Amino acid sequence: MVTKDFSLITLFDRYGALLTEKQQTAFSLSYNEDFSLSEIAEHTGTSRQAVRSLIQKTEAELRKMEAALKLVEKEEIIRSLAESAPEAAQETANAILAILKE
Repeated sequence: MVTKDFSLITLFDRYGALLTEKQQTAFSLSYNEDFSLSEIAEHTGTSRQAVRSLIQKTEAELRKMEAALKLVEKEEIIRSLAESAPEAAQETANAILAILKE
C-alpha cells in the first residue's frame, strides 16, 4: 500500500498549472478523488504501472518546483507574520497573500 503525502495537495494547488494535462489528471484522481491506481489506469487507458510512475514523477516535480520557488513556504511565513502583527499590518499581509494566490 502506497502512503500519500497530503502536503503535496498544497503544492499541486500552487504549481498544478505548470504540469502536463496527464500529470494533472492522474494526480487529481489519486489525491482529490481517491481513485486507486487501477481505476486511474482504466480512466486514462494506460497500465497501472504507468500511472504509478506518472504519479511518482509528478510528486517529485512538485517538490522540485517548491524547492526552487518556495511559494508555499513564503506564504506560510507571511501568514505567520500576519497573525502576530498589528491589525493594519495584518491587512497588508492578507493583501500580499491574496496577490500571491492569483
